Amino acid sequence: MKKARLIKIIAIVVAAILVVYVGLSIYGAREAMEIPRLPLDENISPAAVGIAYEEVSFTSRDDNVVLRGWYLPADGDYAIIIVHGGFQNRLDDNVDTLGLARDLVAKGYNLLLFDLRGRGESEGEGRSLSNIERDIGGAVDYILAEGYTSERIYIIGFCSGAASACIFASQNSVGALVLDGCFADVRDMVSNQAVLMGIPRFLVNFLAPGLLLMTEIIYDYELVNAQDIIADVACPIFFIYEENDELVSLEEMQLLFDLATHPANQFWEVGDAEHSQSYKTHPAEYIERVDGFLSALD
Repeated sequence: MKKARLIKIIAIVVAAILVVYVGLSIYGAREAMEIPRLPLDENISPAAVGIAYEEVSFTSRDDNVVLRGWYLPADGDYAIIIVHGGFQNRLDDNVDTLGLARDLVAKGYNLLLFDLRGRGESEGEGRSLSNIERDIGGAVDYILAEGYTSERIYIIGFCSGAASACIFASQNSVGALVLDGCFADVRDMVSNQAVLMGIPRFLVNFLAPGLLLMTEIIYDYELVNAQDIIADVACPIFFIYEENDELVSLEEMQLLFDLATHPANQFWEVGDAEHSQSYKTHPAEYIERVDGFLSALD
Protein backbone atom coordinates (compact mmCIF):
# COMPACT_ATOMS: atom_id res chain seq x y z
CA MET A 1 0.00 0.00 0.00
CA LYS A 2 2.79 2.37 0.90
CA LYS A 3 4.51 1.70 -2.43
CA ALA A 4 1.28 2.33 -4.37
CA ARG A 5 0.73 5.57 -2.45
CA LEU A 6 4.29 6.69 -3.17
CA ILE A 7 3.83 5.98 -6.87
CA LYS A 8 0.59 7.97 -6.85
CA ILE A 9 2.28 10.92 -5.16
CA ILE A 10 5.15 10.83 -7.65
CA ALA A 11 2.70 10.68 -10.55
CA ILE A 12 0.80 13.68 -9.21
CA VAL A 13 4.01 15.67 -8.74
CA VAL A 14 5.24 14.80 -12.23
CA ALA A 15 1.86 15.69 -13.73
CA ALA A 16 1.86 19.01 -11.86
CA ILE A 17 5.37 19.80 -13.09
CA LEU A 18 4.34 18.97 -16.66
CA VAL A 19 1.26 21.20 -16.42
CA VAL A 20 3.37 24.08 -15.09
CA TYR A 21 6.04 23.46 -17.74
CA VAL A 22 3.52 23.42 -20.59
CA GLY A 23 1.74 26.48 -19.18
CA LEU A 24 4.98 28.46 -18.90
CA SER A 25 6.01 27.31 -22.37
CA ILE A 26 2.73 28.53 -23.86
CA TYR A 27 3.05 31.84 -22.02
CA GLY A 28 6.65 32.24 -23.15
CA ALA A 29 5.76 31.41 -26.74
CA ARG A 30 3.04 34.04 -26.72
CA GLU A 31 5.36 36.68 -25.26
CA ALA A 32 8.07 35.84 -27.78
CA MET A 33 5.87 35.62 -30.87
CA GLU A 34 3.02 38.11 -30.50
CA ILE A 35 4.17 41.66 -31.22
CA PRO A 36 1.81 44.39 -30.01
CA ARG A 37 1.19 47.13 -32.54
CA LEU A 38 3.30 50.22 -31.88
CA PRO A 39 1.32 53.04 -33.48
CA LEU A 40 3.09 55.53 -35.70
CA ASP A 41 3.51 58.98 -34.19
CA GLU A 42 1.26 61.09 -36.41
CA ASN A 43 3.25 64.23 -35.61
CA ILE A 44 6.49 62.86 -37.06
CA SER A 45 7.24 62.47 -40.75
CA PRO A 46 10.22 62.98 -43.10
CA ALA A 47 9.04 66.57 -43.49
CA ALA A 48 10.10 67.08 -39.86
CA VAL A 49 13.73 66.57 -40.90
CA GLY A 50 13.38 68.55 -44.13
CA ILE A 51 13.14 65.85 -46.79
CA ALA A 52 10.53 65.20 -49.47
CA TYR A 53 8.60 61.96 -49.32
CA GLU A 54 5.63 60.06 -50.65
CA GLU A 55 3.11 58.06 -48.65
CA VAL A 56 3.14 54.61 -50.24
CA SER A 57 1.43 51.28 -49.80
CA PHE A 58 2.05 47.90 -51.38
CA THR A 59 1.10 44.31 -50.76
CA SER A 60 3.17 41.54 -49.28
CA ARG A 61 4.15 38.61 -51.45
CA ASP A 62 1.71 35.72 -51.69
CA ASP A 63 -0.85 36.73 -49.04
CA ASN A 64 -1.41 40.37 -50.14
CA VAL A 65 -1.34 42.05 -46.72
CA VAL A 66 -1.26 45.83 -47.19
CA LEU A 67 2.01 47.33 -45.96
CA ARG A 68 2.53 51.07 -45.66
CA GLY A 69 5.53 53.34 -45.55
CA TRP A 70 7.36 56.34 -46.94
CA TYR A 71 9.33 56.51 -50.16
CA LEU A 72 12.07 59.13 -50.04
CA PRO A 73 13.35 60.01 -53.51
CA ALA A 74 16.94 61.11 -54.12
CA ASP A 75 19.22 61.80 -57.08
CA GLY A 76 21.05 58.48 -57.18
CA ASP A 77 20.48 55.23 -59.03
CA TYR A 78 20.30 52.96 -55.98
CA ALA A 79 17.54 52.27 -53.48
CA ILE A 80 17.83 51.29 -49.83
CA ILE A 81 15.15 49.44 -47.86
CA ILE A 82 15.32 49.81 -44.09
CA VAL A 83 13.97 46.89 -42.03
CA HIS A 84 13.24 47.99 -38.47
CA GLY A 85 13.55 45.96 -35.26
CA GLY A 86 10.86 43.50 -34.28
CA PHE A 87 8.93 45.51 -31.67
CA GLN A 88 9.36 48.84 -33.48
CA ASN A 89 7.90 50.48 -36.57
CA ARG A 90 9.40 52.52 -39.39
CA LEU A 91 10.20 55.24 -36.81
CA ASP A 92 12.55 52.95 -34.90
CA ASP A 93 13.71 55.27 -32.12
CA ASN A 94 16.30 52.79 -30.91
CA VAL A 95 18.06 53.42 -34.21
CA ASP A 96 16.73 56.86 -35.22
CA THR A 97 15.70 55.55 -38.62
CA LEU A 98 14.34 58.94 -39.67
CA GLY A 99 17.67 60.66 -39.10
CA LEU A 100 19.43 57.80 -40.83
CA ALA A 101 17.07 58.07 -43.80
CA ARG A 102 17.70 61.81 -44.05
CA ASP A 103 21.46 61.34 -44.15
CA LEU A 104 21.32 58.50 -46.67
CA VAL A 105 19.04 60.51 -48.97
CA ALA A 106 21.59 63.34 -48.75
CA LYS A 107 24.14 60.85 -50.09
CA GLY A 108 21.89 60.18 -53.09
CA TYR A 109 20.19 56.95 -52.05
CA ASN A 110 16.48 56.58 -52.77
CA LEU A 111 14.97 55.07 -49.65
CA LEU A 112 11.98 53.06 -48.49
CA LEU A 113 10.97 53.19 -44.83
CA PHE A 114 8.05 50.86 -44.17
CA ASP A 115 6.21 49.10 -41.36
CA LEU A 116 6.36 45.33 -41.17
CA ARG A 117 2.91 43.72 -40.85
CA GLY A 118 1.15 44.40 -37.58
CA ARG A 119 3.35 47.43 -36.86
CA GLY A 120 2.75 51.11 -37.44
CA GLU A 121 0.17 51.57 -40.19
CA SER A 122 0.57 48.20 -41.91
CA GLU A 123 -2.21 45.66 -41.76
CA GLY A 124 -1.97 42.15 -40.36
CA GLU A 125 -0.68 40.75 -37.10
CA GLY A 126 2.89 41.18 -35.91
CA ARG A 127 4.83 37.97 -35.34
CA SER A 128 8.50 37.61 -34.46
CA LEU A 129 10.76 36.53 -37.33
CA SER A 130 7.77 35.46 -39.40
CA ASN A 131 6.47 36.35 -42.87
CA ILE A 132 9.99 37.42 -43.84
CA GLU A 133 9.74 36.41 -47.49
CA ARG A 134 6.29 38.00 -47.70
CA ASP A 135 6.98 41.37 -46.07
CA ILE A 136 10.52 42.11 -47.22
CA GLY A 137 9.63 40.53 -50.53
CA GLY A 138 6.73 42.95 -50.91
CA ALA A 139 9.04 45.89 -50.23
CA VAL A 140 11.58 44.62 -52.75
CA ASP A 141 8.83 44.06 -55.33
CA TYR A 142 7.66 47.65 -54.81
CA ILE A 143 11.17 48.98 -55.48
CA LEU A 144 11.57 46.69 -58.48
CA ALA A 145 8.33 48.12 -59.87
CA GLU A 146 9.89 51.58 -59.55
CA GLY A 147 12.45 50.52 -62.15
CA TYR A 148 15.42 49.35 -60.09
CA THR A 149 17.17 46.06 -60.74
CA SER A 150 17.80 43.74 -57.80
CA GLU A 151 21.53 44.54 -57.92
CA ARG A 152 20.70 48.19 -57.20
CA ILE A 153 18.60 47.40 -54.14
CA TYR A 154 20.31 47.41 -50.75
CA ILE A 155 18.79 46.36 -47.43
CA ILE A 156 19.75 47.72 -44.01
CA GLY A 157 18.38 45.71 -41.09
CA PHE A 158 18.50 46.20 -37.34
CA CYS A 159 18.32 43.46 -34.68
CA SER A 160 15.61 41.01 -35.80
CA GLY A 161 15.29 43.13 -38.93
CA ALA A 162 18.93 42.31 -39.65
CA ALA A 163 18.34 38.60 -39.11
CA SER A 164 15.26 38.80 -41.34
CA ALA A 165 17.20 40.61 -44.06
CA CYS A 166 19.87 37.91 -43.89
CA ILE A 167 17.30 35.13 -44.19
CA PHE A 168 15.60 36.90 -47.10
CA ALA A 169 18.87 37.44 -48.97
CA SER A 170 19.80 33.77 -48.59
CA GLN A 171 16.91 32.98 -50.95
CA ASN A 172 16.61 36.18 -53.01
CA SER A 173 18.90 38.41 -55.02
CA VAL A 174 19.76 41.91 -53.71
CA GLY A 175 22.75 44.17 -54.19
CA ALA A 176 24.08 44.27 -50.63
CA LEU A 177 23.17 43.96 -46.95
CA VAL A 178 24.02 46.06 -43.92
CA LEU A 179 23.41 43.98 -40.80
CA ASP A 180 23.41 46.03 -37.60
CA GLY A 181 23.12 44.00 -34.38
CA CYS A 182 22.36 40.72 -36.14
CA PHE A 183 22.14 37.68 -33.87
CA ALA A 184 23.42 34.31 -35.03
CA ASP A 185 21.04 32.07 -33.08
CA VAL A 186 17.43 32.92 -32.18
CA ARG A 187 17.58 30.87 -28.97
CA ASP A 188 20.57 32.84 -27.68
CA MET A 189 18.79 36.10 -28.47
CA VAL A 190 15.63 35.05 -26.62
CA SER A 191 17.73 33.88 -23.67
CA ASN A 192 19.63 37.17 -23.51
CA GLN A 193 16.40 39.19 -23.67
CA ALA A 194 14.89 37.12 -20.86
CA VAL A 195 17.96 37.56 -18.66
CA LEU A 196 17.77 41.33 -19.13
CA MET A 197 14.16 41.08 -17.91
CA GLY A 198 15.39 39.42 -14.72
CA ILE A 199 14.62 35.79 -15.60
CA PRO A 200 17.43 33.40 -14.55
CA ARG A 201 19.26 31.90 -17.51
CA PHE A 202 18.97 28.35 -16.17
CA LEU A 203 15.18 28.71 -16.14
CA VAL A 204 15.18 30.08 -19.68
CA ASN A 205 17.34 27.19 -20.88
CA PHE A 206 15.07 24.70 -19.07
CA LEU A 207 11.96 26.11 -20.76
CA ALA A 208 13.56 26.62 -24.19
CA PRO A 209 12.60 23.24 -25.72
CA GLY A 210 8.98 23.64 -24.62
CA LEU A 211 8.83 27.23 -25.78
CA LEU A 212 10.15 26.32 -29.21
CA LEU A 213 7.67 23.46 -29.48
CA MET A 214 4.78 25.76 -28.60
CA THR A 215 5.86 28.34 -31.20
CA GLU A 216 5.77 25.58 -33.80
CA ILE A 217 2.39 24.21 -32.69
CA ILE A 218 0.55 27.48 -32.01
CA TYR A 219 2.16 29.88 -34.48
CA ASP A 220 3.51 27.53 -37.15
CA TYR A 221 6.92 29.09 -36.55
CA GLU A 222 9.88 27.57 -38.36
CA LEU A 223 13.20 28.19 -36.65
CA VAL A 224 15.83 29.57 -39.02
CA ASN A 225 19.10 30.85 -37.61
CA ALA A 226 21.26 33.35 -39.46
CA GLN A 227 24.34 31.24 -38.78
CA ASP A 228 22.80 28.34 -40.70
CA ILE A 229 21.96 30.22 -43.89
CA ILE A 230 24.39 33.13 -44.16
CA ALA A 231 26.73 31.13 -46.39
CA ASP A 232 23.90 31.14 -48.96
CA VAL A 233 23.83 34.95 -49.13
CA ALA A 234 25.45 35.80 -52.47
CA CYS A 235 25.76 39.58 -52.04
CA PRO A 236 28.33 41.59 -50.04
CA ILE A 237 27.53 42.18 -46.35
CA PHE A 238 28.58 44.98 -44.00
CA PHE A 239 28.47 43.71 -40.41
CA ILE A 240 28.08 46.26 -37.61
CA TYR A 241 28.66 45.28 -33.99
CA GLU A 242 28.30 47.57 -30.95
CA GLU A 243 30.76 46.79 -28.14
CA ASN A 244 28.19 47.54 -25.39
CA ASP A 245 25.58 45.26 -26.94
CA GLU A 246 23.93 43.18 -24.20
CA LEU A 247 21.91 41.09 -26.64
CA VAL A 248 24.43 40.07 -29.29
CA SER A 249 28.02 39.05 -28.55
CA LEU A 250 31.12 39.87 -30.54
CA GLU A 251 31.67 36.13 -30.97
CA GLU A 252 28.26 35.78 -32.63
CA MET A 253 28.89 38.56 -35.10
CA GLN A 254 32.40 37.30 -35.79
CA LEU A 255 30.95 33.85 -36.45
CA LEU A 256 28.53 35.29 -39.02
CA PHE A 257 31.35 37.22 -40.67
CA ASP A 258 33.49 34.08 -40.84
CA LEU A 259 30.64 32.02 -42.29
CA ALA A 260 29.74 34.59 -44.94
CA THR A 261 31.50 34.01 -48.24
CA HIS A 262 31.67 37.24 -50.27
CA PRO A 263 35.18 38.74 -50.57
CA ALA A 264 33.84 42.29 -50.28
CA ASN A 265 32.34 41.70 -46.81
CA GLN A 266 33.35 44.15 -44.09
CA PHE A 267 33.16 44.20 -40.28
CA TRP A 268 32.93 47.29 -38.07
CA GLU A 269 33.19 47.03 -34.31
CA VAL A 270 31.79 50.25 -32.85
CA GLY A 271 33.06 51.51 -29.52
CA ASP A 272 30.86 53.18 -26.93
CA ALA A 273 27.57 52.11 -28.48
CA GLU A 274 24.68 49.86 -27.44
CA HIS A 275 22.60 47.40 -29.43
CA SER A 276 21.86 48.78 -32.94
CA GLN A 277 22.62 52.33 -31.79
CA SER A 278 25.80 53.03 -33.75
CA TYR A 279 24.07 55.63 -35.90
CA LYS A 280 22.73 57.41 -32.83
CA THR A 281 26.14 57.63 -31.18
CA HIS A 282 28.36 57.99 -34.26
CA PRO A 283 26.10 59.42 -37.01
CA ALA A 284 28.76 60.98 -39.23
CA GLU A 285 31.06 57.96 -39.11
CA TYR A 286 28.12 55.60 -39.58
CA ILE A 287 27.05 57.31 -42.81
CA GLU A 288 30.64 57.57 -44.02
CA ARG A 289 31.28 53.87 -43.48
CA VAL A 290 27.97 52.64 -44.90
CA ASP A 291 28.26 54.91 -47.93
CA GLY A 292 31.89 53.90 -48.40
CA PHE A 293 30.98 50.23 -48.33
CA LEU A 294 28.08 50.61 -50.78
CA SER A 295 29.89 53.02 -53.10
CA ALA A 296 32.80 50.61 -53.46
CA LEU A 297 30.41 48.04 -54.92
CA ASP A 298 29.46 50.24 -57.87
